[in-house]
Amino acid sequence: MIRAAASLVRPGISLAVGLSALAGWILASAGAHAAPAAGLAVLAGTFALSAAVSVLNQIQERHLDALMERTRRRPLASGRMSAGQGLAVFGLLLALAAVCLWIGLGPGALAVLVVVPGLYNGLYTYLKPVTGWAMIPGAACGALPPWIGWLAGGGALLAPEPVYLFAFYFVWQMPHFWMLAEANAEDYAAAGFPVPANSFSGFSRRAIPRLWSLALAALGGMAPLFGLLAAPGHAYALATICPAYAGLAVFSRAKVLRRASDGFLAALVVLAVAERLAG
Repeated sequence: MIRAAASLVRPGISLAVGLSALAGWILASAGAHAAPAAGLAVLAGTFALSAAVSVLNQIQERHLDALMERTRRRPLASGRMSAGQGLAVFGLLLALAAVCLWIGLGPGALAVLVVVPGLYNGLYTYLKPVTGWAMIPGAACGALPPWIGWLAGGGALLAPEPVYLFAFYFVWQMPHFWMLAEANAEDYAAAGFPVPANSFSGFSRRAIPRLWSLALAALGGMAPLFGLLAAPGHAYALATICPAYAGLAVFSRAKVLRRASDGFLAALVVLAVAERLAG
């Protein structure tokens, strides 16, 4: 039971979400002598919220997950856990998220607890069997954690930095979703999920995620316009990293491009955090 519950939370993805929120918190609070405990609360809260919405999504899609090779061994899809047990795990994680996020956001935590499940378990999950473009609200939800962390760190709601980070994370997810759907097209078809790639020619199916990736490279180079990576050394790094990633977007295979996109995102966020801490 414990092992099944642990696999439900998808710890790798949830940790990445928590770390992106922590990055937003550091960018907002660096130099303000903020208590480290508040940053840890943001990390824990967003980790728990990501895990909670993932568990609820698996409850909602357990019958469809059972039809796909990639997901049929998940605890709920395989029957190793019941929906009731899954709901218990979801409730505990949501309660933990509420407590931790309240530390950083106060009453604003309530808005987060409504918006994130609303986008992911509402729009994304219910649109997924209807249209392949459900990836849009899914990507919007995945782009929120840095903004949540920024607000918890005392940053202004519509400051340039969180707006930029939202756009950067959103654009990063679009080719990621696309290439994942392309790689698992047969699985999605078996479960009745529409895949946007199936509506395009082979050339377009290869070109569209690469165009998104080129847009990500261009957006990465715009970071100094939004108050990030403006130091000379980091600007030089951008001038090296962005063209290199753009080259991979044009010439590499999809699997390599997916990994390169993850590395590109991580590199820019780490550089931005390091710059803010040093500054």
